[in-house]
Amino acid sequence: MCTSPRAGMAGALSASAAQVFATWAVLLAIWAAAAWVLLGAPVGRQALVDERVRVVEAVGGTVNDATYAALQANPPYWVYASSGGRALLFPAVTLAVAAGLYLWVGRRHAGWLASLSVAVHASVALVAQQVVATPLHFVRESLTSPFNLAALLPFFDEGSLPARFFGTVELFGLWWVWLLAIGCAALTRRQARNFVVPLLGVYVGVAGVIAALVVLTGGS
Repeated sequence: MCTSPRAGMAGALSASAAQVFATWAVLLAIWAAAAWVLLGAPVGRQALVDERVRVVEAVGGTVNDATYAALQANPPYWVYASSGGRALLFPAVTLAVAAGLYLWVGRRHAGWLASLSVAVHASVALVAQQVVATPLHFVRESLTSPFNLAALLPFFDEGSLPARFFGTVELFGLWWVWLLAIGCAALTRRQARNFVVPLLGVYVGVAGVIAALVVLTGGS
């Protein structure tokens, strides 16, 4: 998927159910290992607390001393899964993407298993992000993604709608969209460019909605 995505997706379509689920299990295991390494260290647990405080304040809330002490005593481990683009790796999200691909193109060409295989194999990009980001989380002492476009293109005022929007769009997320487009091309024997724009539109549209909601709820 990294060096020859078209060949990889072509192979994914011929994978058996056992191979698809084995690949999925390996990807989730790698993600879990990255989480275990980070959250097993004090810097990772403190990053959980800081990320929770950042999100609360981003939607206009406040965290008092008692709440902060409670967070430190019992770090909110769920914050790890919901930050830094990791929510896209949830099995439920992968299944939802597979269902969308099936309804869009899969049912007319290759079926449910092939659609699921495309969604699973495209997740390689998302897992790669977590592997690369984990040491950077240690260095930066933060769970905020170092690969969102706001971090890579810091040209907007913090808290503004453009900053929120670009902070929701991940560089590896764009790679994931490209892999999904290649998978759709493999399913239909068409060019990937026919699918990039619709898929990118959905991804960017969701990012825009999230950014707007944060700003409207009082994010600063």
